[in-house]
Amino acid sequence: MATENPPTVLKAECSNCGGERNCEVRGYHDQRGGNEIYDWQKKWYILECRGCEHVFAQTSSTNSEDYDHIEAPNGEYYAEYNVVNETWPAQLKRKRPDWISDAGLYVEGADALGSSLLELYGALDSDLNTLAAIGMRTSFDVAASLLKVDPNLSFQDKLKALVEGNHIRPVDRERLSTLVDAGSASVHRGWKPSADDLNTMMDVLEQFIKDAFVAPTLESLLDAKVAKMKDFVPGRPPRQKTGADGAPSPDSTATPSTELHITPELPRRAQENPVGEAK
Repeated sequence: MATENPPTVLKAECSNCGGERNCEVRGYHDQRGGNEIYDWQKKWYILECRGCEHVFAQTSSTNSEDYDHIEAPNGEYYAEYNVVNETWPAQLKRKRPDWISDAGLYVEGADALGSSLLELYGALDSDLNTLAAIGMRTSFDVAASLLKVDPNLSFQDKLKALVEGNHIRPVDRERLSTLVDAGSASVHRGWKPSADDLNTMMDVLEQFIKDAFVAPTLESLLDAKVAKMKDFVPGRPPRQKTGADGAPSPDSTATPSTELHITPELPRRAQENPVGEAK
């Protein structure tokens, strides 16, 4: 593992914008050590993403015992050392929903739940699977408390209360029951869930929070916007009546008169000899 001059640009996984990006090398430090039978090397980088300008640290570690034999085109073999890269802040292991940010949950009065979720996502990013499972159970507990469920109840009784309060459906109760049991297994029996297990558990928890907290908030905001817009929408003009031929009927356009109409008196002769009557 010979000493190398540091590059000026390095491809690395940006934890902010996601994906492999070209990054400017803003700092570099080379550590190495070992003995007669074992050597190791760790390269430290301070990187700035060329895409989003996010600054982060990365280490690239190798050792003399972790390598693969690679066959060259001329038939000879050489050792290719396996590189282990780690970054800080850690890369996102799970994409955050659009209703949560570093500031917390976009729901009024749910600061405690937002803080719990941020710690949970931090455990996921750091591959702390057991702590993440425990954090899911804790986040459920905080959410139930915000929904006015007695915190002294057992988890199963809390689920029952959530169903009775129309916060969740019976099918959600079964899913959340599995989530809570998994978290309890991590607390009391040291169970370490796999990445797939954690993803399934997070799907359940995020759906519960979205339905119970986010959706009602969005509906309230939409109702307020509609009510505000309603004040500015012009009213519908009076509708005119139409006759059989489609033309406006006389009584739909004429203005009723309040004048008194008196039929003029006919001459006496005309009254005595109406037209067409024999004399």
